[in-house]
Amino acid sequence: MVALAVSSPADAKESGHWKGRGVLVITQTSMVKIPDSNNHQVSLTETDGAIFSEGAQSFLPNARYQVVGLNDSGGMVSGGYKTFTADDGSQVFAKYKNLGGSPPTFNGEWTIVGGTQKYKGITGNGTFTITWISDTTAWDLFEGDYVIP
Repeated sequence: MVALAVSSPADAKESGHWKGRGVLVITQTSMVKIPDSNNHQVSLTETDGAIFSEGAQSFLPNARYQVVGLNDSGGMVSGGYKTFTADDGSQVFAKYKNLGGSPPTFNGEWTIVGGTQKYKGITGNGTFTITWISDTTAWDLFEGDYVIP
């Protein structure tokens, strides 16, 4: 009875370390050439796929995984947004930035910026390594930490 008086549902939090793999396929891409140099271009790419969580943590198991990426070959922008959709429709939104690498493998960081339904108020961050295995398909390895209030 004392434990019930001290804790409340508002105090309950779920947190953990998340590790997983994602597979992505390009569904749409747009590119604009910038005439200030021979190879300068800005591209917007949409991808769709799924993630597979690894380890004991069952956070977002087998969720739909969508990414919108913006890349400026001139270096001004290289990042975008990730959306994870659970089987019940709850979503987690993250922004990401590419930090480096060379074709076909790149690495970066992601930060959770929000969520819906059971993920409302979620926070977290982590890293990723994405490898393009063809012109349209990528394999994404990611891990990080999250807290759901």
